[in-house]
Amino acid sequence: MRKIIVFALTILSITVYSQELKKPSEGKSIVYFVRSSAMGFLVNFKYFDGEKYLGKFNYGEYLAYECESGKHIFWSRSENTDFIEADLEEGKIYIVDSEAQMGAIKAGVELIPFNPKPESYKTPKKFEKKKAAILKAILEKKEYVATDVDLKEGFEEYESIIKKSTEKYNKLKERGEEFAKVLPEMSYNN
Repeated sequence: MRKIIVFALTILSITVYSQELKKPSEGKSIVYFVRSSAMGFLVNFKYFDGEKYLGKFNYGEYLAYECESGKHIFWSRSENTDFIEADLEEGKIYIVDSEAQMGAIKAGVELIPFNPKPESYKTPKKFEKKKAAILKAILEKKEYVATDVDLKEGFEEYESIIKKSTEKYNKLKERGEEFAKVLPEMSYNN
């Protein structure tokens, strides 16, 4: 049975890996925000780049966010707020998995950077399984594209949340809190 599972994962990996993710425009980077697990599938997670609202979506969609290269503070909001620091290189693709967490009222969110280096996982099998799940979340799901109206209404609706969350991040940073990081070498190569 175990050999069948490994074989199936290998076939899925070959099929999924043969497709390419879109490349960023010149001078830009792309960050894919995905939900590779169906846990909390009905709950929308809201996404931000610093004080910029990017949109909200639930399981079954992903966000391909093209942005300036360099340093960013990405964060997501659900029942909680989770931050991730990023240092993006020009022309590179990065992937952040949004994992649902148990919450008191609705699912919480945890942002986890995908490291495309197999040695960063406990076993090669765990790496292959995670990579297949993440790429499947991009290549087999629907891309979420926020309209200008969504972004304007979202910013107005979440303006106070943006202010409070920015203050929270700064206070946590002052206290020495460490956040997950998207490092330049964590770019995904097609």
